[in-house]
Amino acid sequence: MKLAKFKNEPFTDFSKKKNRQDFEKALEKVTSRFKKEYPITIGGEKFFTDAKLFSYNPSKKDDIVGVFQKGTAEMAIKAIEIANNVFHDWKNEPVKNRVKFLTEAAKKMRKRKHEFSAMMCYEVGKNWAEADGDTAEAIDFMEYYAREMLRYDEGMPVVSYPGEKNKVDYLALGVGVVIPPWNFPLAILVGMTTAAIVSGNTVVLKPSSDSPAIGQMFFELLEEIKLPKGVVNFITGDG
Repeated sequence: MKLAKFKNEPFTDFSKKKNRQDFEKALEKVTSRFKKEYPITIGGEKFFTDAKLFSYNPSKKDDIVGVFQKGTAEMAIKAIEIANNVFHDWKNEPVKNRVKFLTEAAKKMRKRKHEFSAMMCYEVGKNWAEADGDTAEAIDFMEYYAREMLRYDEGMPVVSYPGEKNKVDYLALGVGVVIPPWNFPLAILVGMTTAAIVSGNTVVLKPSSDSPAIGQMFFELLEEIKLPKGVVNFITGDG
C-alpha cells in the first residue's frame, strides 16, 4: 500500500470572502446539534444515565451545546473489558486495513472541516483561526500516523553480528484510555486515539467534560467509516 508523501493540512485563508461565507454557513449548520442528547457507546451499544452532563457555550451560557451522559465507574470498567475483548482481533487486523480507516476518517473530516471548527468556536470559545488550526492538526495526525504505521510495518534495520540474527517486532499492547484536555479538544483527542488504533490497540475515549460535543462529532465520524464496534468506546462524564 502506497500513500502520497505527507503534507500538512493548509490553514483556511479567512481574508477570502468565500471562505468566510463558508465558515458562517458551518456556524449556522452546527447549531442544529444544540440541546440534542447523546449516549455513551460501549461495544456499539448505546447507554443513557439518569445524571446528565450539559455542555454550554462559554460565551453565551444560555446556549446548551449538547446534553451528555454521566458515566459511572461500572460503565468505565465495562468499556475497558469490551475494548480488551475486541483487542485480540483488532491487533491481527492487517496494517493496510487499519491505515485505510485513518485515511478515510481524514478525508471525511477534511470535507467537513468547517463544521468541526465551528463546534469548537461554540463549545470552547476558540476564534475562527484557532479552531481552524486545531482541525487542521487533527487531520495531520491521521494522515501522518497512517504513513508512519506503513513505515514501521516494513521493519526497521537492525545490526546483526556474526553468529546472530536480530530483528525488531512491534507489538500492540492492549487497551488505551484517552482523556484529552479541553484546550485542543479535537487535535489531541484525534491524535491520541488514532495513534493507538492504527498500531493495533483499542481505546476507551473520554473527552473533557468541557468539550464532549466535539468528541461526539469525532466518534460519529468513526461510526460513519464503519470502524469495528468496540475498537473505540465513547464515554462521557465529569473531569
